[in-house]
Amino acid sequence: MCHVSDKPRRARKPRRGHGLTTAFIVIAVIVGTLAGAVLWYVAFPGDGEYFSVLLIGEDRDYARNGEAVASSGRMDTIMLLIVPRSDHAALLVSIPRDTLVSFPNGGRRRVNSAMGLGGMDLAHRVVSDLVGLDIHRHAAVDFSGFTEIVDAVGGVDITVDKPMKYTDRAGGYSIDLKPGAYHMDGETALSYVRYRQDALGDISRASRQQRFFRALLDELASWRGIRSFKKIAKIVQDNTNTDLSVREMAAIGWRLRSLDSEALQLTTLPGRFKGACWEPDYEAIRALVEPLVR
Repeated sequence: MCHVSDKPRRARKPRRGHGLTTAFIVIAVIVGTLAGAVLWYVAFPGDGEYFSVLLIGEDRDYARNGEAVASSGRMDTIMLLIVPRSDHAALLVSIPRDTLVSFPNGGRRRVNSAMGLGGMDLAHRVVSDLVGLDIHRHAAVDFSGFTEIVDAVGGVDITVDKPMKYTDRAGGYSIDLKPGAYHMDGETALSYVRYRQDALGDISRASRQQRFFRALLDELASWRGIRSFKKIAKIVQDNTNTDLSVREMAAIGWRLRSLDSEALQLTTLPGRFKGACWEPDYEAIRALVEPLVR
C-alpha cells in the first residue's frame, strides 16, 4: 500500500539539503546550450516522430546524523520530456513518484521503485509502458549540482502562495517560508522544490516544480545566465549521469530557445488519487501525447 503523507525579501538559508530535488535542472541546462546551438544547428537523431528524454532526480539514504550515504536508486522526481520533430510544442510531463504502474512480473507498484529494483533499464520500460511511447535517452541528476546552478545565475525569483514550514531531520533539511515574494538562493530553492507536506502531496509539489522551472529558465536566458554558461555547463558535467550526446543536447536547446508556452508545455501526468497513490488515466494520457507524435 502507498502511504503519503508583500515586499520582496531574501529568504533565510535553511540547513543544506541533500538528495531530494528535481530533474528539471537537466533540461534547464540543456536549454543553456543555445549559446552553442545558434552557431551549430543539428537535427534530432533517429527517424521517429519524436525524441524523448527521461529525467530523474534520485532519493538518497541517510545516516542518523542526517548525512547522505549511498543512493538506494529510488526516483524521487520523475519527468518525461517529449520533443516532436514537427512544429508542435515540446511537452514536459511530471510523473508523481507514487504513480501506480505495471511491472514485468505482472504486479503493480509505485513508479519510484523501478530504478532500485531493476536499474535504468527497468525505469525506461515502466515509464514507456505508462505513457505508450519509446524512451530514447535519460538524465539522472546528482543533486549537489542543483544549489550550485541556482547560485550560479544569482538566484531565482519565486512567489510563495502558502505557508511552508517543515523540518526533515532524517533528510537534513528544513523550510520556513511565509506567503510572499522571494529571491531564492540555491539552498532555499532546494527546500522549496522538495516540500510535499500539503494536502495533495506530490501533485502540489509537481506544480511548484514547474513554476520554479519556468523561473529558472528565465534566469538562464538572461544576460547573467548567458555569462555563466561555462560555469553552469561544468556543474552539470560533474553532477549528471546521462546518455545524451552533445549534439542531442544542442538540438534540444535549439528547439527550446524560445522559453514560452509555444516552445514548451508543462503538465502533470493525468490521473486521480487511489488512496495515497496516483492512478493513471490512460485515456487522458493518450490524448495528451498523441498530437505530439503523429
